[in-house]
Amino acid sequence: MSGLNFYTSIHCTSQAHCSTCRWQSDEGHKWRKNIAEHYKVLSIDWECPENKPWEKELKHKSKGLGDTVAKVIHKVSRGRIKPCGGCKKRQKKLNKLLPYGKIGKRGKIAKQQKQ
Repeated sequence: MSGLNFYTSIHCTSQAHCSTCRWQSDEGHKWRKNIAEHYKVLSIDWECPENKPWEKELKHKSKGLGDTVAKVIHKVSRGRIKPCGGCKKRQKKLNKLLPYGKIGKRGKIAKQQKQ
């Protein structure tokens, strides 16, 4: 554990990880445990300094790379860049090309294409 306080770090103050941090699941707990190994925190299941509630499900879960790119652009621009029609088309195309949660299928397809 380092001497850095997580609550004042860019990871917490940017609010980029709120949905993962507040997720009441094994994955959320593992994420908080990893943070506790690298930062000072009060406990593994700490209270949110922004008073965000615990979530039973992960909200706004990215379906693929397109959703992630859209979230990053929104966060970095602080919402000033609004997605146009072309942006939404690219987002859907990237989600289709690189979906999350389908590694087995994509790996199988990649193996078939090599043969």
